[in-house]
Amino acid sequence: MGEQRRPNVILLVIDTLREDHAGGLEALRDLGFVKYENAIAPAPWTLPSHVSMVTGLYPSQHGVHEVYGVYAGAMMELSRRRMSKLNRGIMGELMKEGYSAYVISANPLISAAYGFGGVTEGLMADDACRRHKECKDYERLTTTLSRHEGYLLGAALELIRDGEVRLLLSGLRMLTRLRLGRLAGRLGLHDPTMEKGSLAILDFLRGRPFTEPFLMLINIMEAHGPYTVKDTDLRLTTRAFLEAVFFNRLDEEVVNLNRQSYPRHAAYAARRALEIIHALRGYLDRSLVIVTSDHGELLGDGGIYHGYFLKDGLLRVPLWVRWPSWARPVKQEGAFVSLAQVPSIVRAAINGETSSLGSDVVLAESFGPQVRPESFYREGELPREAIKRAFSHRVRVYTRRGSATYNVDSDDFEEVSGDVQELTKVVRDVASGLAR
Repeated sequence: MGEQRRPNVILLVIDTLREDHAGGLEALRDLGFVKYENAIAPAPWTLPSHVSMVTGLYPSQHGVHEVYGVYAGAMMELSRRRMSKLNRGIMGELMKEGYSAYVISANPLISAAYGFGGVTEGLMADDACRRHKECKDYERLTTTLSRHEGYLLGAALELIRDGEVRLLLSGLRMLTRLRLGRLAGRLGLHDPTMEKGSLAILDFLRGRPFTEPFLMLINIMEAHGPYTVKDTDLRLTTRAFLEAVFFNRLDEEVVNLNRQSYPRHAAYAARRALEIIHALRGYLDRSLVIVTSDHGELLGDGGIYHGYFLKDGLLRVPLWVRWPSWARPVKQEGAFVSLAQVPSIVRAAINGETSSLGSDVVLAESFGPQVRPESFYREGELPREAIKRAFSHRVRVYTRRGSATYNVDSDDFEEVSGDVQELTKVVRDVASGLAR
C-alpha cells in the first residue's frame, strides 16, 4: 500500500457501555459502519482492557491487572512501566511508522500517568471543564493541588506567588460551576451526573486540523457512574461492589438506583459518541474507525458495578468498525471477537494482513477487585479466606459450545454453561497456555 493510502486510525471507547444497552449506536450503520457480533472485553474494568486493546495481549500476558496491595500510585507506576516495556503496543508501532498520535480521554486511567503518553497531543477532559482550554487549566490545577495534598488555600497562594492569577480565576470559575451544578442536582433542577467530559472533547475535535496519518484514542465517560445525585462520589456503589465481592451480598437499594438510571446514561453516551463521529466526518473516508467499549456494568445480574466479576453484563460489549473507503471490510468468521484483536484490525486496514476476523475461543481475566478494600473495612473485618479468594486469577472462556468461569489458582470451576466435558478440557488448555 502506498504512502497516501495509510489510513488514519480512530479508536473511540465508550467507557462502561453494555452491549445490550448500546442500541443508540445502530445509527452508525447509516454512516457505513459494520457491526461485529459477540465482542468480548478481555477484562472487566478500564485499565487492563485498554492495555489489551493497544497491545493485543490478555491481562496475564501484559501484566497490567489487579494485585492485592497495589492501588493508586503503585498501579499507576505498574501500568506506566509495563506500557513502556511493551512500547505502548500499536500506538508505539504506528508512531515509529510516522503516525501522529492523539490521546483524548475523560478517564484519568487513560493518560500519560498510566503509560498512554509520549503522543503528539493529549487532552484530559473532566466534568469540571466545558472547553478544552479549561481542561488544560484543570490539569495544571490538579497538579498544583496534589502538591498541597488537596489543600485549596495552599494551592491558591502558590498560584498567586507564581503570578498565575488567570489560572486561579479559571479554577474558581470551574469550582463554582461544579458546586452550583451539584446544588441544582440536590434541588432536582439539573442532573450533574450526565455530562462527564464529552463537551470538552467535542470542543477539542471541532474545526481543528490533525496531522495525517494519525492514531486517535478517545475515551468518553457518560455511560460510567455515578448515575444518581445520591451517589456523586460513587461511595455507595463502591461499598456495594465490595460487599458483593467479599460477602456475596447485593445491596438492593443501590442496585435499583443504578438499574433505573443506567439506561438513560447509556443512551446519552451513545448520542455523544455519534456527535464525536460527526465532528470527525471530514476524516472518515481516509480512516479506520473503531467504536467499542472497554467493559459493561453489572446491574444486579451477578453483581454490581464493574471489575472482579466475569459476567456477560460486564464482558459483552458493542463493536462497530468503519473501514477506509478503499478497503474491503474484513468478514467475521469466528463466533467471537476479543478486543485484544484491535491491533489485528488496525493491521488489516493498513497492510491487508487479515482476511477474516474472530475466534471460536476467547477469554477474559480477573485478578481481584481494583478497589482498595481498606478504604471501607477496618483491619480484621475481612476474613483472610475471602481476601485470598477475591484476589485470585480467574478466567472466563467463551466457546461455540458454551462458556465457563475457572479459578486458575484453586483449579476450580465457578460456573459452567454448556457442554461440561468439552468446556473443562478447553478451559484447562487455555489456562495452561496463559501460564506459559
